Amino acid sequence: MSIGHALKFIHSFEADQELRKECNSCKSFPELLELLKSRDISFTPQEFEEAINGLRVKCQSYEQADYVNEIMMWFKMFMIERSN
Repeated sequence: MSIGHALKFIHSFEADQELRKECNSCKSFPELLELLKSRDISFTPQEFEEAINGLRVKCQSYEQADYVNEIMMWFKMFMIERSN
């Protein structure tokens, strides 16, 4: 697991509609983590947060920052709502 995998996920999530669809179809947070592991992009929630923080620093527009925040909120909501 690594921050690099978290960054790869964030960039892939933006570009890959199929990945978004697969992620959103997961019934639980552990299922999401298994999906990411099967795609060789596993990471911990802490690594995800570190990746998000690194991206925020690099944002050059409000739109970029909003997008990074949207992905962060999606991930956190997924963790909370589907933690069973």
